[in-house]
Amino acid sequence: MFNKSIKTKNCFVVYFSCNIFFFFTAKHSLEYFCTAASGVKEFPEFVGVATVDKDFVGSCSMIIHRKEPKQTVIKKFFEENSKEMRMYFLECQDNERFYASVIDGIKKHLNQKTGKHVLQQHSGCEWDDETGETKSFNRYAYDGDDFLKLDLLKHEWTALTEKALATKLTWENNKIFFFSVVLPSVSLLQRSNSSLVSCHATGFFPDMVDLFWMKDGEEFHEDVEKGEILPHNDETFQMSIYLNTSSLPPKDWKKFSCVFQLFRNQKNITISLDKTKIRTNKATYVKNTGLFN
Repeated sequence: MFNKSIKTKNCFVVYFSCNIFFFFTAKHSLEYFCTAASGVKEFPEFVGVATVDKDFVGSCSMIIHRKEPKQTVIKKFFEENSKEMRMYFLECQDNERFYASVIDGIKKHLNQKTGKHVLQQHSGCEWDDETGETKSFNRYAYDGDDFLKLDLLKHEWTALTEKALATKLTWENNKIFFFSVVLPSVSLLQRSNSSLVSCHATGFFPDMVDLFWMKDGEEFHEDVEKGEILPHNDETFQMSIYLNTSSLPPKDWKKFSCVFQLFRNQKNITISLDKTKIRTNKATYVKNTGLFN
């Protein structure tokens, strides 16, 4: 049983980032402690804290409210890893909603309609610089009792109490609890010759992504409309970004491309703006798919 909790959906990303903190010891650890509450007025709905080698390095509150770190080395890390910080910012924003949905699901499985309930997660990784040995962990507790743990190598959940069996089955059928990365289908769409050209990405997971137009290798924001990230019923997401091409000379089309960027994956999906690639009633479309665990 534990009374603190962590959330990391992707330990290797943080492992790479945290190398800057270590100079003198061989064994290191990265841990996240997250606690979510339902019906507990005297406690925040969500609290998330990160530690490296048992020392505090940050919290979701600090990231969301952009508080400046006190430690110089952490401040330097924030400044030099803006992409990773944006990923953490988006994840922290989503944490409260994520944990609220997890608690609601557990309450339904246990037929709990009212009352005070607390969900805790402790996850992270440990590694040894001398031997190269690594170990990852992810455990949940519910209302103070051990509940579930994940074998990250086998991708199997273990119920630590009979009360967790229904939740275990649900989580095993839901990709969000295995932290997989799913790349989308990306296509260029246009309703008519006078309509905006849409770059549409669908079926991706998680939702920490960016979609943008580029011109001559630089991000382009003029005559662009960006849509919201919307959920599918299968836990994946979709989004679109629109480009006004009405005044764009044909010779300039080849200067533009649409880029889908998933913060946890180094591989972007890029589609050139080409009339032959635009999907209409009579045209074809470009499709890219992939699955990485």
